[in-house]
Amino acid sequence: MRKIALIGCVAFAVGLASTVFAQGLTPKKVMQDIRQAYGKVQSLKGTVQVKTSGQTFVSTVQFQRPGRFVVEVKQDGNLMQSYTSDGKTYTTYNATDKSYLQQEVRADTPLIGGHLTFAGFTGLAMEPRFGEMLEGYIQQNFQKAQAKGTQKVGTVPCRVVELTGNEGTMTLFLGNTDGLVYRMVYKMSGGGTYEEMVTSLQVNPRIPQTAFAFKPPADAKKLEPKQMAEEQSQDTSALQGQDAPSFTLTDMEGNTVSLGDLKGKVVFLDFWATWCPPCRESLPHTQSLSQHEKAKSGDLVVLAVNAREEVDKVKQFMQEKGFTFRVLMDKDGAVLNAYKVQGIPTFVLIDRQGKVAWVQVGFGPGTEKQMEEAVNKLLAQ
Repeated sequence: MRKIALIGCVAFAVGLASTVFAQGLTPKKVMQDIRQAYGKVQSLKGTVQVKTSGQTFVSTVQFQRPGRFVVEVKQDGNLMQSYTSDGKTYTTYNATDKSYLQQEVRADTPLIGGHLTFAGFTGLAMEPRFGEMLEGYIQQNFQKAQAKGTQKVGTVPCRVVELTGNEGTMTLFLGNTDGLVYRMVYKMSGGGTYEEMVTSLQVNPRIPQTAFAFKPPADAKKLEPKQMAEEQSQDTSALQGQDAPSFTLTDMEGNTVSLGDLKGKVVFLDFWATWCPPCRESLPHTQSLSQHEKAKSGDLVVLAVNAREEVDKVKQFMQEKGFTFRVLMDKDGAVLNAYKVQGIPTFVLIDRQGKVAWVQVGFGPGTEKQMEEAVNKLLAQ
């Protein structure tokens, strides 16, 4: 199942008076109170519905400190994946091929995995690092916060907060009594909407320890360390040092681009989509690379491979953002599949001989420096 880069939800501090809530509201203050509110959660049980890019996922979540959780993800009523941790062992179960992977949980190594992708806002309680990542994104991309009155989500009375900025509008529905998010609607500036809704929630319930013990189905197969390495090698990183898969795509103007014609040049590929928030955060750095002196001379070729979107939507996004890098349209996802792309953004650097020299999956603090260093190192060879 393809990983989808998703934005978590935000919450406001518990017990703020209405007058305080309406005054001095900033995205930074909202995020500080979010992390404080979720930091107080000792356990929870809930159901979260996520809608993005025309797809709907339903996750059931159980969480208890320290480090115990189980997240089950369904689509169209069918189990897709589950993520389970008893605090000592972390298990990922893939219902498609009925296999599961297990790894040791280490106190010094945060679990940044699929359970955060699909658990939405509850990830803030599960993993503090997730809260840090979300806070950075909000502070960078939203400049204004406004109180928009109250509204119920189901039977839960909520305050409504609207964040606006260069990335669009994010509307948050925050429980009056617990400060947690019951709904979030993110309308992105380039079009597209991400929506998350809590359809049931219990805060600080008693959960038996047996709930966090993974019980494999009778027909499930456990992947051993060697098999696990093989499974994990099925993403883009496995291509490093190999010949880059050849492709021919058209750009937004209908012009054809073939990788085989670029031998002798350094090629930088950015796999992305307009609806993907981490992609939007990384694209200014792709734009910067496209303005590199070696790009202007033709020695460096920067290509942004768009994932399965319509050309008109992408053109509008590019115009609104002022981006000028070349975009290739991978309408059926064939090139994404050839490059084993499982999450976006994914960056691939190809050397002059046509081999994959560097791969980076995802974008976070410091990634832009890694991109620049990898490109300059290869250009110097």
